[in-house]
Amino acid sequence: MKKILITGACGFVGKYLINEFLNDEYEILACDINNNGKLPSNVKYAQMNILDNEQVNKVIKDFMPNYLINLAAVSSVGLSWKMPQKTIEVNVIGTLNILEAIKNNCINCKILLVGSSEEYAIKNEPLTEESNINANNPYGISKIAQENFAKMYIEKYGMKIVCTRSFNHTGIGQQDNFVIPSFCKQVAEIEKSGKDGTIYVGNLSAYRDISDVEDIVKVYKALLEKENPELVYNVGSGKAYKIEELLNYIISLSRKKINIEIDKEKYRDIDTPYICCDNTKIKEYFKGTDIKETIKRMYEYYKNN
Repeated sequence: MKKILITGACGFVGKYLINEFLNDEYEILACDINNNGKLPSNVKYAQMNILDNEQVNKVIKDFMPNYLINLAAVSSVGLSWKMPQKTIEVNVIGTLNILEAIKNNCINCKILLVGSSEEYAIKNEPLTEESNINANNPYGISKIAQENFAKMYIEKYGMKIVCTRSFNHTGIGQQDNFVIPSFCKQVAEIEKSGKDGTIYVGNLSAYRDISDVEDIVKVYKALLEKENPELVYNVGSGKAYKIEELLNYIISLSRKKINIEIDKEKYRDIDTPYICCDNTKIKEYFKGTDIKETIKRMYEYYKNN
């Protein structure tokens, strides 16, 4: 049986990724700092802080995975501005601890490292893998460093690593400091209150390529299993939505009158006006769920829970 180790497995994307691999014949080891108790009964768990080099080495040496996906990260641009040092520690040093453990124990293990569209320079058209790299925030800079180290480990040690530059993705379970769950939760709470209300938002003029998280994890699995993959793949829908359009759609799901108020605390120090994915290289693997279907499910979840 094929063995896969997933770091950051108890986070938002982790549960969807685990379900994707459970549909196939994989032995799964879910690793995270804490077990949130929501793992399927047939999935093994090991406590692992990727900043603890000895712990990372022991877990990997004991399990000897054939595949590894690293989801453990500071994954919010906003949080990266608040704690840039921690962002670099987790996203770069943590990744290096994983790469070293694989190199020393099971060098033939194939690794997928999740990067970000935030690595790219600002561009008002869809981004290809050849577009300029020039991040304007600590999170994007950390992911550029991760990718550079991946390239070095491939060239120096012959390791099998594929990197994604993943665009925004959402779904039920994403933390509400992200834009879509924030909108859905606020509007659902107004609807449940039975009264008209106000929703507090940040920059509505930005355009973002936002996918359903289930579509994203299908691509991760396909890239991990792909024979002789390239180093880098964009992972996104290929369509950019204006944030204001998505907000108006969420508000339309409620029967209440909802006022929109700008909260300057929700603005980033630097914001990128337009981010859209050229997903040519992964299109054959990408399902393409209508993001408004995803958003409606998220709104109903908040309304009913």
